[in-house]
Amino acid sequence: MKSVLEALEKREQKPFVACDFSPPKAGTEDLLTNIAELTPDMFLVAYAPGKSVRINSIFVADWIQTQVNIPSIFTISPRDMNKNAIQSLLLGAQLRELDNVFIVKGDKFSIQDLVLQNAVDDFKPTELVASIRSMNERRDFLGKELYYPTTFCIGAALDISRSWKNEAWLTKLKIEQGCDFLISQPVFEPELPDRFLEFYRGEIGENLNVPILWGIQMVDKNTVSFATVPEWVHRKLEDGYLPYEIAINLIGRYLEKGLDTFYLIPTIFKGGRRDYLSAQAVIEEIK
Repeated sequence: MKSVLEALEKREQKPFVACDFSPPKAGTEDLLTNIAELTPDMFLVAYAPGKSVRINSIFVADWIQTQVNIPSIFTISPRDMNKNAIQSLLLGAQLRELDNVFIVKGDKFSIQDLVLQNAVDDFKPTELVASIRSMNERRDFLGKELYYPTTFCIGAALDISRSWKNEAWLTKLKIEQGCDFLISQPVFEPELPDRFLEFYRGEIGENLNVPILWGIQMVDKNTVSFATVPEWVHRKLEDGYLPYEIAINLIGRYLEKGLDTFYLIPTIFKGGRRDYLSAQAVIEEIK
């Protein structure tokens, strides 16, 4: 299967869309069959969304690639596993020809969560990026040689809703440690990416030179969002616009600015249910 970098380089269609997919809360194949109705360029399989017990993202990404034949990015977090467990799991991903990994810190456990479980955090996210890059160079975290190098294309998170100065330097560190691509948290204002990239260039002294998939969050009334939803979106919903219509309009504004690589997040309802049919409507319209 193609890596993210290969897919972006060789794509024939524009724009490029990676669609978020949430693993089900049961190990039954019938809960995955609806994914066959979706046609993004890639899937991004989430890791334990909402800190809930779900099928591990690696197993779902493998099922998608095998059954649907669409490349997938699996998400991994150092929150729940020590270094040995993570790297052993990553070798299993390589066995299944899963080459695209997206690293997240993972939602912080609350006081109530910590009554039932402990956070591990053996790696910081940037350390995990460097660790996987070392695996690509045939070394495990102990410094010992692997039989063969891994071939991971490594993704990391970008959040321009936070302090730009801190985010710029953190992004620079991720790239230095071996990050190949970035996936942003949802950005509802298409003017912000260019402004952040300009800020990065001025602050760091060089261009941000890895591909970025810009987050497009589909929202409806009283649904969950990964970012603060601006007032203009609420007004559109009150005026009767549907979530996929708002997302198509937003993507059109991005395209006008020359940005055409996206991370599409289907509408998330309370309890975790996703509206994948509306996401497919967006994919079909912009393709």
